[in-house]
Amino acid sequence: MRRAMMGGVVGVWMVLGISAGVADAASWADRMFAEDRHDFGPVPRGAKVKHDFLMVNHLAEPVTILGLRPSCGCTSGRASVSVVGPGQSAVIEAQMDTRNFVGEKSTVLYVSLMTASGREAETGLGVRSMILSDIVLNPGAIDFGAVRKGEAPTQTLTIDRINLEGWRVHRMVSGSRVLNAQLVETSRQGGAVSYRLSVGLKPEAPAGLIRDEIRILSNDPETPSIPVMVTAWIRGELSASPSILSMGQVHSASGVQGRFVVRGAHPFAIVGIEGNGDGFTATAPTGARQTVHVVTVMYRPDQGSTRGDLRRTFRVQTDLPNEPPVDLTATLHIDP
Repeated sequence: MRRAMMGGVVGVWMVLGISAGVADAASWADRMFAEDRHDFGPVPRGAKVKHDFLMVNHLAEPVTILGLRPSCGCTSGRASVSVVGPGQSAVIEAQMDTRNFVGEKSTVLYVSLMTASGREAETGLGVRSMILSDIVLNPGAIDFGAVRKGEAPTQTLTIDRINLEGWRVHRMVSGSRVLNAQLVETSRQGGAVSYRLSVGLKPEAPAGLIRDEIRILSNDPETPSIPVMVTAWIRGELSASPSILSMGQVHSASGVQGRFVVRGAHPFAIVGIEGNGDGFTATAPTGARQTVHVVTVMYRPDQGSTRGDLRRTFRVQTDLPNEPPVDLTATLHIDP
């Protein structure tokens, strides 16, 4: 029965690609992506699944990622950087939340781009899944949120399988070196089977963002693999405030200015800041080792080519060993 449903889904996917017109295949924005769609296949109801689309700038000028716009509330996206230089690459992550759907679900994540010379374009990245009603994850993913470096929290989720009493899990697969996981069968009765998955962070997990996946392998030939997404933000010695600097609306040719405060548990020096360009500059006194630094952000409209709602992320490098860079995000609006 499920195979028959999947056969019908292929036709729907082909129609989506033709009639919905994810993007004009001849546009320069489309050529930034080697693939423009991904099929997650069968996934349990409640699961959160993600796919990374690689974007490569083949142009001779920088390209700004203006924004990501999903066609459905069940889909979200994030970009690894906001500006992609010539020959450089970025990752656009598309994530689908399956909690409120059953059956075939296809959506599009639209990516708005602008070149330094002012050319704008929008391309679409399609994602699809077959959301199963007989396998349920609760909650749909493991999300530790913000964790202080050195801590080792644990979270659990349940995996329920109905209408297949002989269903069993063979093993778990993960490429992560910072996770501990244990899977225990908790119930088997009336044609229903339940497992409990416990996932823990190792105390040696490095600072920064963790986005890993554990795959549960079972004896079901139609759904042999169940993905479980695991996310965490490991806070290191450094912190920055505000979390996002809102610089408001630009009204004068002199531009606008704002400040971030970067703090550390121990004295440190700022050795470099990435992300300057297209009207944005971020500066800080270099060389001095202290526990608090002020990073000044400036935007000059006469030096920028983009207009509308702008968002820029700066990456601050320090001399602290084994400490990842600090990302600072500034937003503003400039009229056309």
